[in-house]
Formats: sequence, C-alpha cells, structure tokens
Amino acid sequence: MKRLMTIAALALGQAACVANQGDAPFRFLDARALTFEEGVGCVPSDELVLGSGSLDLSGSGNYLMAMSVETNNSTQPITINQEQFSGPGLNDITVSEFVYSYQFQPITAGVTVALPADEEDRVALYRVLRPGTNADQSYVFMNAFGPKMVEVLRSFPVGSVGTVFATIKARGRLSGGQTVESNKFTFPITVSASGASSCPPGQIPAGACQILGQDGSGCVDPT
Repeated sequence: MKRLMTIAALALGQAACVANQGDAPFRFLDARALTFEEGVGCVPSDELVLGSGSLDLSGSGNYLMAMSVETNNSTQPITINQEQFSGPGLNDITVSEFVYSYQFQPITAGVTVALPADEEDRVALYRVLRPGTNADQSYVFMNAFGPKMVEVLRSFPVGSVGTVFATIKARGRLSGGQTVESNKFTFPITVSASGASSCPPGQIPAGACQILGQDGSGCVDPT
C-alpha cells in the first residue's frame, strides 16, 4: 500500500472526516491532492491527500475533488451442478447520484449563508464500481457543492471569509436492483470572495488543474 501524506490547505485546523466506514458497500476515503500533467490533464496525486481546502468564489464557483473509493462487496457466485461460477458484472454497484448536506462557520463576523436543506441538494452521475475496487488505485471526481449551494454562494459578500462543511454521500444500485448508499464524509472548505474574477490579460490560472481560486491558486505567465 502506498504511503499517503496529508496536507491541509492554509493549515486551517479543520480536517475532513469519514463516517460509517465499515458497513457501507462502497466507501469514499481520502480527498487526493490534484495536479496538472502536461498531455494528460487534471489528475489526482498518488501520495498526497487533503485534509481541507480553500476557494476564492470570485475565481471559481465550485471546488473540484478526487475521492479515493473502494468497494466492500464480493463477486456473486453462481453454482450449477455443484460447480461454482462468477459471471462478469454480478454485484457491480452503479452509482447514480451524490447527495449533499452543509454547515457553515463564519470567520468574518456577521456573515450568514442560507444553506439548502439537508440532502435536498443532489447531482446525478453514472459510474460503475466493480467488486474488489481498491482505494489505492481508484478514485471518483466530484464537486464539493451541489447546484443549490453554488447558487447560494454566488451572493457571498466580497471581502468576507467563512468555512463550508460539505457532507457528501452517494447512492446507487447493485446489479440485482437493491438500493445502496456509500458512507458519508465531511470536507471543510474555507470560502472567500476577493472580487478578482479573472486573470489579467496574458496570464492563466495556476495551481491545481488551472482552477482559479482553488487552494490559493492565482495567475501566472503561460510560459
């Protein structure tokens, strides 16, 4: 197993947490740090994981994550004439949506946010996870905020700072049709609004996957 190092953006003190790791058929574990590889694009790190994040909402309205994922189920056996078979696709988990809940902690005095109701914010997706999926080798890209929360954060006051605790789980179905859920994990993101919505002429976003404002990324000369 690869040894993972945890880094917390801006060393804020809040750390991501994962609940109910043992009883879910599929589980999200660490949030991997993102890097940009020439010719490949945005990829998650094999060694660095994040304990928290930061986002300048003037630069980007959402925070991109790559969560390590593993499955906790096994291939379903089929016995014919006392001989056991395991067909492809049996006991796959088809993930269909992310479900969000939020808490907000102001850092700037007097800042308030009208949060969506718990589990009201959802994002549809399609992803198949096979039995035996290993968290060291598998990950799922997702946004930290659903569409309702993105809309709320559009009006975040310029010059203000606060921390959004995004709690996320996924829902899906087994090959047999049974509904299943992942564990829940909570990832803290310190949000601010600088008022700088784009890079100066001739510059491009730096940092993780060229997303302006994520984890302190600013602008650089493209050369």
